[in-house]
Amino acid sequence: MSYIFDIGDETVWSPSLRVGDLYVRMLHDVASVLGVPAGLNAVSSDMWDIDIEAFEKLVKLMYETYFSSGHQVFKILLEGVLAPSIVLLERGGKKIRPDTDQERDFRDKALMLSMAR
Repeated sequence: MSYIFDIGDETVWSPSLRVGDLYVRMLHDVASVLGVPAGLNAVSSDMWDIDIEAFEKLVKLMYETYFSSGHQVFKILLEGVLAPSIVLLERGGKKIRPDTDQERDFRDKALMLSMAR
């Protein structure tokens, strides 16, 4: 069994139930803390449509927040949601444009996750 994340008619991620459930919960909590919508719409308990425009706003805000924060605990907590979100964003045809080597390294590390569909 797995979760299904779709953008339009395309499935962009299908993780195991536990991974999918944890990601959805964490993404909603991060979105709440940052004060923006998560961009996920439930189709059923294990199927989610991604509103790519709202999702892109959240991911870019997470990204900016991550790289502007000096709080290491906050960054570690955010990293676990940000990395797979970057992958989903790119699968949806949107890009994160890194400006620094640190940002490039993070993005490259995140995109390595795309090997684990």
